[in-house]
This record gives sequence, structure tokens and C-alpha cells, in this order.
Amino acid sequence: MRRLNVLLTGAFTALMFVLFLVNVAVSQDDLSQKKQEKMIKLQEIDNKLNASPSKEEYDALMEQREKLAEEIREIDKKLKADVEAMKKINAVKKAYNEGNTAYRLGQYQQAVSNYDKAISMDSTFYKAYYGKGLALKRMRKYKEAIKAHQGAVRHNPAYTEAYIAMGKIYSSRLGMADKAIETYKNAIEHDPSSHKAFYELGAVYQNMKKNYRKAVENFQKATQLKNDYDLAFFSLGVSLTELARYDQAVVAFENALAFTNRKNWEDPHARLAVVYNKQGNCSKALEEAKLALAIEKKDALAAYEAGKASKCLGQYNQAISYFENLKRNRQWRKVAEYEIDLIVNRDKYGGNN
Repeated sequence: MRRLNVLLTGAFTALMFVLFLVNVAVSQDDLSQKKQEKMIKLQEIDNKLNASPSKEEYDALMEQREKLAEEIREIDKKLKADVEAMKKINAVKKAYNEGNTAYRLGQYQQAVSNYDKAISMDSTFYKAYYGKGLALKRMRKYKEAIKAHQGAVRHNPAYTEAYIAMGKIYSSRLGMADKAIETYKNAIEHDPSSHKAFYELGAVYQNMKKNYRKAVENFQKATQLKNDYDLAFFSLGVSLTELARYDQAVVAFENALAFTNRKNWEDPHARLAVVYNKQGNCSKALEEAKLALAIEKKDALAAYEAGKASKCLGQYNQAISYFENLKRNRQWRKVAEYEIDLIVNRDKYGGNN
């Protein structure tokens, strides 16, 4: 049931607007028809009144006439209320759509103003709070963005997109791992089928907490919920590598490659090279590293693993070439120079390094 609520409130918001307008239109048609029927009856009563009825008949007809007139007045009130409701919902929708347009154009302050306008007309419109939160994040107003997303889940507790957006701010912008974990767990509580929430929770355990066992649990859950989730398989492979569960890591990286629609994704190949080097399968490591470098020649991890694999295979000149290229990356320069020194002066270091 929660999953159904999430689908209805997430993907079909625009449809809900349309359905609301359709319902109002149908209501107006029904009311107009009822009014017409009552007007006909009213005319019939007036005709009878003009036919010189007896006093008893006159009093009864006047009572009926007053009742019909009151019913017609009530219908007119409802018709007017429906018109006002349609005007309001159209105004809210217009402000919200203008916010979305401004956001897509990178006009984030204007987007916030438009979302605020929508909220001022409908304080329960959670999608406007969510859009406002996204725009505020782009403006680096992170605490305000969190407050906006909190507004979204306050009015729709099952809206997992807002929890996930909040969690990303806590983790990637504010460095608040515990708050991010709490937020993702709230998302999962409201929607246990959210593969994204499990993935993001795993990412916090992996990248911030270095709790690879917890990371593996959540990445595995994400892939169970979405069995072609390439990013979750990739991250699962990274954590399994850290736990020295190399055979399982290989399967995870291969699944990432098998299920991805990404073009030129070198990272799984580079990570496979890492695993194969750790297993001592230098030929496979070099093969995967070369595949990564063929996609992205500046991939530092792939160059490093290619150098290690080449050295393992006794291909020292090739290893030096890979490490020389790696030196161009400032972050890897010292590592590359050290590896080159180990090869050039391998007699000095015992010849087996």
C-alpha cells in the first residue's frame, strides 16, 4: 500500500491535477443539469400560480416554489465555489510549472519565488516544497533546502524523493553521516521498496562510515529490489573488495557492466583490475586495466593497476610507461615515482617488489 501511495504521489502529480479539474468539470455539469431541472419545475409552479388556484393550492405552490428557489440558490453557490476552486488550482499549477521552468533554466532564485507562490496558495502542496528544496541546494543554501524538503514530507510522509534529497545534503554537503543515515532509514520505513534509499544508505556506510559490511547489506537489498541496478552492483563490488571477498566482488562488477546503459563506463573495468591484482591474476588485471584505459586514457586507478600488473608479469618497460603516464596526475605523482623507483632499482629492493 505504501508503495502504491508513493507511485501515485510521485510520478502522477500532473495527472492528479488533471483529474481534479475533470472532477470539478463533471460536478459543474451535474449541478447545471440539476439547476435546469429545478428551473423547469419552478416555471411549472409559476404557470400553476398564474392559473388562479385556490388559496390552499396557492399556499402549497408557494411553499414548493420557495423550496425550489432556495435549492437553486444553493446550486449557484456551489457552482461559484467550483469556479473559484478551478481558478485556485490553475493558479497553483501555473506557479509550480513556472518554478520548474526557471529551475531547468538555472534561474534558481526565480524558481524559489515561484514555488513559494504556489505554496502560499496551497500550503499542503508537497511537490512545491520539494522543488524549492532542489533550487535552494543549487544556491548552496543547504539548511534552507533541508527545511523545504521537511515541508514536503510533512505534507506527504511517503514522498521518498524528498527524504533522499535531504539525505544527500546531509552526506555530501554537510558531512553529517548520522543524520543522512537517519533520513534514509525514514525513507525506507515509509517505502520499503525504495531501491534508491537503500543505495544511498549503503553509500553513506561505505564512503563516510567505512562500515563495509553494512554497506554490502544495503547495496544487496538495492539490487534485490532493482535487479539491473548498475550503480548498486558497482558500489557492492567496491565494498566487497574492501572486505577481501574478491570472487563476489568480481561478480558484482561484471553485473554492473552487464546491466548498465552507460556508454564509456570505465570504472568497473578499473575496479576489476584491482581485484585481479589482489588475487595475483596479473594477466586478467592487465586486460581489465587496458579496457578501462581504452575508454578513458586518464583514468589514474586503471593506469596504476596496469603498471602493477605489467610489473607482476615481468614487463618492466611497459610498467614504467604506465607509471610515467600516471605521474601526470598530481595526486598520484608520488605513488608513480615510488613504483618507478622500485622497478629501476629493483636489485636494491630485493628484485621482487
